[in-house]
Amino acid sequence: MKKLSFIFWLLLSLFLNGCGYHLIGTGSTLPDHLKTLSIPVFTNSSSQPEIHRELTSAIINAYITDGRVKVVRKGQADMVMIGNLVHYELKTVSFSSNDFASNYIVVLGVDVEVIDKVNNEPYLKQNLKTEWNYTASTDIVNTEAARLAALDEAYRVLGNRLVSLLINQF
Repeated sequence: MKKLSFIFWLLLSLFLNGCGYHLIGTGSTLPDHLKTLSIPVFTNSSSQPEIHRELTSAIINAYITDGRVKVVRKGQADMVMIGNLVHYELKTVSFSSNDFASNYIVVLGVDVEVIDKVNNEPYLKQNLKTEWNYTASTDIVNTEAARLAALDEAYRVLGNRLVSLLINQF
């Protein structure tokens, strides 16, 4: 019985290994010549000043955390990611009984293009949009802290989506 179980698991692992399965975060669909990425500060065409810098930092951190592509300076990179923050919107989605805005959604939209510098051609072009909600209170400081936390989460989500799109093609 033990021998039969061992053979079953051995065959199953060989089958799965041969079908291209891999652990999340270990594989890549990038061509072999693309190993490094430069991410200059995104431009900002949105209505909200200066948030593009934090967005860029979050995207860089997402690639560093993932680790499958090395983030380097522009002159040393196989790929360059050029991004533009094109949309910022703050939507009120609910009100309290005394007509106080109590829930908001922060909406961000970015246009991103990744250039393959080795072959001097576009590799990826994508328009992404994300939104994150937060709860307001009567305390302005707490409400602003909640808005900034929602923005940080939206940045993180965009960064992770860009990692997945570039490296895994989905």
